[in-house]
Amino acid sequence: MQFSTDVENMFTQEEIEEILKDEQNFYIEHAEKNWLNRYFKIKAMANETIVPSIISSISDMPHGSSNFKKSKTEMYALKTIQASEWLDILHLTIDSLSPIEQELIELKYLRRRNDGSRYSDEVIYPQLFVGKTRYYEIKKEALEILGRHLYGVFAERGFS
Repeated sequence: MQFSTDVENMFTQEEIEEILKDEQNFYIEHAEKNWLNRYFKIKAMANETIVPSIISSISDMPHGSSNFKKSKTEMYALKTIQASEWLDILHLTIDSLSPIEQELIELKYLRRRNDGSRYSDEVIYPQLFVGKTRYYEIKKEALEILGRHLYGVFAERGFS
């Protein structure tokens, strides 16, 4: 309790609110930039089947441990596995949200229109049966929760 009092004496209420707002914006940006905006690219990587070249090369250089290279087949398989794991983590985190937050994230970030663009907020909030103001409150809260959870995964597992 003493810490809280000390903080209140060090900062004004406006400064505390600004710090909290900056923190909230950080997590929202993390969710959008590092996860949701990359969704379709990662999803494509997870579903991609690439058959690498099977042309052999001959070299007079020995393959020592310092010059070890993974095969192209192994590299493609690892990328596919990592992309699938990334998607699993994102979907598990989305599943931890409330039903309306899940639906909002699904409609806004995980679906595309026929032309490949995202649906606008004006199209989405009537589908959720909420007003415009409430929609933006839900969206902000959902993105912050996602960002906080995914940032923990980001730091723990080193996803980039």
